Amino acid sequence: MRQGFFALLTADPLRGTLRPVEARLLEEARGEALFLVPYPLRDLAEAWRLAYRHLGLRRGQVLYLKRREEAFDPEVAQRVAASPLVLLAAEGLPEFLDLIRGSLVLQALWEVHRQGGGVVALGDAAGLLGEAAFYSWEGETRAALGLALLKGLALLPKVEERGRFLALSRLVADNPDLVGLGLLENTALRLLRGLGEVWAGGVALVDAGGAEFTARGVKGLKVDVLSAGERFPLPAL
Repeated sequence: MRQGFFALLTADPLRGTLRPVEARLLEEARGEALFLVPYPLRDLAEAWRLAYRHLGLRRGQVLYLKRREEAFDPEVAQRVAASPLVLLAAEGLPEFLDLIRGSLVLQALWEVHRQGGGVVALGDAAGLLGEAAFYSWEGETRAALGLALLKGLALLPKVEERGRFLALSRLVADNPDLVGLGLLENTALRLLRGLGEVWAGGVALVDAGGAEFTARGVKGLKVDVLSAGERFPLPAL
């Protein structure tokens, strides 16, 4: 049985920046994928589905959720669990978290992974899968409880933007049991059990064991900057 995985792609599929990675994922899934999105992204997800046809998508579905009750529908959850590749996207991250946290759909994502499939978060949704999820609010980067599909991790896309690395550093310094992963734009990262693989772009790995706050920031962080082709150990997933 294939080993299930999670992946984070911090680029819009319509731009084609990560086309080789997306084609590889579709090939592994034998051309079958399901886009799981909130209702406001339904049209964009349809555009992604059409774009992926040129990359080998043979059977693509778009499943959009309007209300939290739908995330508890057994038939909806079964559709998710039956797909070998599920691609998540979200616009308002706190709203999407509230939509599926603790639901049958979330359990179905675990089932996809257990059966050897892939759960892929696109764009800003890459931050949803860890124990802590970051989102923008009134110009600030804030953190909330994530979906915890990736235990022991705090994930932050667009880490190169002003103030975001500091936000990630402060969070892991305040929660030293977490490892921070800051993803640059146009990054593809696959996470297997115990192992991270950078397929494209760059990742900042932030370990705050022994770090401390100062008047202006955080002191004593261990930061590794990794690029395409590199691997690194992960907390137990």
